Amino acid sequence: MRVIRQTDVMQNAMKMTNDILKFQQECFKHYLNDIQEKIIEFPEKYLFPDGNPILPILPVKTEKKKIMFVGAFPSARFENRNGLLIPTANNLSPFGKEEYFDGQQIRKQASREVLEEEFFSNLNINADEHWITDLVKVYLMPEKHIKNCIQINPNIKYVDTHKLLKRIAIASKEWFYREVEICKPRLIITFGEVVARVIKSDFNTENRELLNGQIKQTKILGTDYNICHLPHPEIVRRNKEWRDNNSKIMRQLSQEISNLFNKN
Repeated sequence: MRVIRQTDVMQNAMKMTNDILKFQQECFKHYLNDIQEKIIEFPEKYLFPDGNPILPILPVKTEKKKIMFVGAFPSARFENRNGLLIPTANNLSPFGKEEYFDGQQIRKQASREVLEEEFFSNLNINADEHWITDLVKVYLMPEKHIKNCIQINPNIKYVDTHKLLKRIAIASKEWFYREVEICKPRLIITFGEVVARVIKSDFNTENRELLNGQIKQTKILGTDYNICHLPHPEIVRRNKEWRDNNSKIMRQLSQEISNLFNKN
């Protein structure tokens, strides 16, 4: 009997791993084509200035039935070249802990640092033991980076994909729903206005009310999920008022998470 039970456990573990891997493989292969078909302005060849491709960044921290953390979109790795800060390579994972030399100084993944300092530590959470992802799976290049990229390599046709964020986020919802189905999170925590509005289909509520950290139920593919919306780490980092308000939210949310996960 013991051998049978161990075999069953191993098969269940493999099944759990295989559905995650299948999603990662399919999203990596098809995500860009899917976005390009839905949004005609999205470039056919999506490249960094050195010609290497901007690729989908898939979740690698994928614990099921815990908390799913959802950011807006990945950042990129940057290089200080000829006095210009330019994106040169893909991040390794959503909100990953990255540290590297950019040609002038040590650079870290700033949003992850803020998440650790202002969010995860206050919630008494090791985020790497949960599910970490982004709604949009690729780095979105803003105009300020495009201006620098053109000076490095003017032969690439750059597109301000950052201004398409809302539309790309809406076009990405089906991929997000697949993640939710696989993860089956007990709680979904989102970061930033766009993610909250797209997931809730709410484009009217005032920002502070929308991002108040209250846990509510939202129906996704017919199932009710606990979900709360928090401000993006960048606005918490840059704006003292948002930072102070976020501290109050964290105290309340920490207790609510404790109650949620201590239920029998």
